[in-house]
This record gives sequence, structure tokens and C-alpha cells, in this order.
Amino acid sequence: MPTSSWIGRLEEALAMVCLLASSLVVFAGGVARFLGHPLDWSIDLATFFFAWAVFLGADLALKEGRHVAVDTFQAFLPTKVRWGVRFLTWSLVALFLFLLAYYGFQMAYLTRFRSFQGIPGFSYTWVTLSVALGSLLMLCTALGKLRELLWRGPWS
Repeated sequence: MPTSSWIGRLEEALAMVCLLASSLVVFAGGVARFLGHPLDWSIDLATFFFAWAVFLGADLALKEGRHVAVDTFQAFLPTKVRWGVRFLTWSLVALFLFLLAYYGFQMAYLTRFRSFQGIPGFSYTWVTLSVALGSLLMLCTALGKLRELLWRGPWS
């Protein structure tokens, strides 16, 4: 199911660009190393792009229900109990993502003066922000799923 909002489409495009950029930088670094002229910055830049691709992609997967789930147990539960289990699960997911975003922003602040070895002047904060912002996006998605669950109620 494709993402319909413009924010979702932007998020999807950014995730694809970051994954492609990460792959291209790793490939270029490998070719340059093979030719005897290694690119010292290639792994650092690939790490930056890959971190953003991972967290943006994780939110996209959460929106589309593509994360790994074992729901065999839930299928045997009565409807109201199943609703309660889903409510508890989404509440715990939201709490975890809130904490991950909170500590992610703290880590981004703490790493503001750290720079990559291969890219002087490029703050490591840009990588750690992927954790914080990605978790914040996933938190919004989880709260939306929780709201949807509450709206439908335990009878569905």
C-alpha cells in the first residue's frame, strides 16, 4: 500500500535516495581502493546515508505493517482480548519510541562537536539525528495506529 500523504511520499523518496547514495558511495570507495586511490571519506559518508535510509525505511515499514510480527497466538484469542493485546503492544511500542527519540536527541546534542575521521568538519550529529527523527516519525505512526485502534474499539 503506497504512502498517500506528501510527507509520506517525501519520506519514501528520501529513504530511497539515501539507500542509493549509500550504495553508490560504497561502490565508488571500493573501485577507488582497487585502483590504488582509496577515498578516506567513503565509509563515513556511506554510514551517514545508510543510517538515514534505515530509520526512514523503518517508519515506512511500520506504516505499511511490514515489520516482523508473530500473530498466531492472537488469532486464537477472543476479539476483545485480541484488541487489548494490540492496544498494550502499540502502547509499549509508542513508549519505546518516545524514549528512543528522547535519548536520540540527547545523543545528537552530545555528539555535536564530534566529526567523522574522513570528513573533517562534518558533525556526527547528522548521523545521530537519524535515530532521533526516525524514532519521532515512528512514534507518530505508532500513535496513529493506537488512535485507529481506539477509534474502532474492542468490538472490531
